[in-house]
Amino acid sequence: MKLTVIGTGYVGLVTSAIFSHLGHQVIGLDIDEKKIKSLKQGKIPIFEPGLEEFIFKSLRRKKLQFTTDYSQALKGVDVVFICVGTPSKKDGSYDSKFVYASAESIAENLQNYAVIAIKSTVPPSTTNAVKKIIQQKTSVKFDIASCPEFLREGSALDDALNPPRIIIGTETKKAENILIKLHQKIKAPLVATTPQSAQMTKYASNAFLATKISFINSIAILCDKINADIKDVTKGLGLDPRIGQSFLNAGLGYGGSCFPKDTWALISFAKKLGYDFNFLKQVDQVNQDQVEYFISQIKSLYSNSLKGKILTILGLAFKPNTDDIREARSIPLIKQLQKLGAVIHVYDPVAMSHAKKILKNVKFFDSEYTALEKSNGLVLVTEWNQFKKLDLKKVKKLMNQPVILDGRNLFSPQKVKSLGFKYIGIGRQ
Repeated sequence: MKLTVIGTGYVGLVTSAIFSHLGHQVIGLDIDEKKIKSLKQGKIPIFEPGLEEFIFKSLRRKKLQFTTDYSQALKGVDVVFICVGTPSKKDGSYDSKFVYASAESIAENLQNYAVIAIKSTVPPSTTNAVKKIIQQKTSVKFDIASCPEFLREGSALDDALNPPRIIIGTETKKAENILIKLHQKIKAPLVATTPQSAQMTKYASNAFLATKISFINSIAILCDKINADIKDVTKGLGLDPRIGQSFLNAGLGYGGSCFPKDTWALISFAKKLGYDFNFLKQVDQVNQDQVEYFISQIKSLYSNSLKGKILTILGLAFKPNTDDIREARSIPLIKQLQKLGAVIHVYDPVAMSHAKKILKNVKFFDSEYTALEKSNGLVLVTEWNQFKKLDLKKVKKLMNQPVILDGRNLFSPQKVKSLGFKYIGIGRQ
């Protein structure tokens, strides 16, 4: 099939890479000329393991190309995926202006029947609006659809090739059959439904996972108060097949481009429907409060005074294997520690270039060890694999004070204490 993927951000690039890898003819389209020029050379603007290699191979096989020209991209197309950004407004709702702008451009350049599938995360009413925009500007037949993505940054290629499920929302059997055929090489359970149900599935999935994280973080705080260990609690909890082990890692809370934004958007969407989603508001509030709780734990270890203390932040990205710092817990943590008088040293394997645009009066280092020299505390924020392998004996020699403040419960309290470190985790003993 011939596909056009509108938008060359995270979702658009992964979508382009996967379907071209599977043998389809894909055109990636973006209005950013500089980005397209770079992509034509196989250079991608984001960090995602394996993605650049996939893009380069598809370009070399001539299964993938990039353009800024809508008329070229839509010529003879079978499926158009809309993968543009949907940033949050002040009230938490999605700003769908880029989705609507792409719909107008599709209508002005559509030359033959195609399935227009929205992959951007949007409210369930958006397909109707997009359908109306296109109908007003073209007489060419088309079908509207929703095909939400469930990609995890850092493992997006594997998620796309081996997903736990595929959700396809269509209004006609013709569009459903086309999208089923498009996905036939991907072996996974497929749910065929309406566009509204497909989009609600995306919202509900992320809101539920955010709920699990906030729940276990609340339990971890209780563990701190009664000298229980959250690792033991989650092990016992996760063995219940009705609950499962995933997303029960207590820590600083969730961040990134999906969970916070989708949670806020669902709260806002519910409000417009006349429903106060108070439960989900509390999930978000617990997540916001988690950084404050961790800071209170840090302060207690330094007799409530952080003035002049050098704290080394290891990890800036919201999770490992990505350079994404959107809603990363590192940002509010660092800013609040600075307000309390701490001197901040930081290191992250890939996210520092983005962080330098946001963080002020922070000293960036080229390795975790140089960042820890003369430090009064190691603050673990992102659980990169290389941090798991730290030479703790070397770390202790480098630091002024042997203190580990573990925001992701990465280290064994018993091990680090036996090496002479003071240790604080979240719900750890």
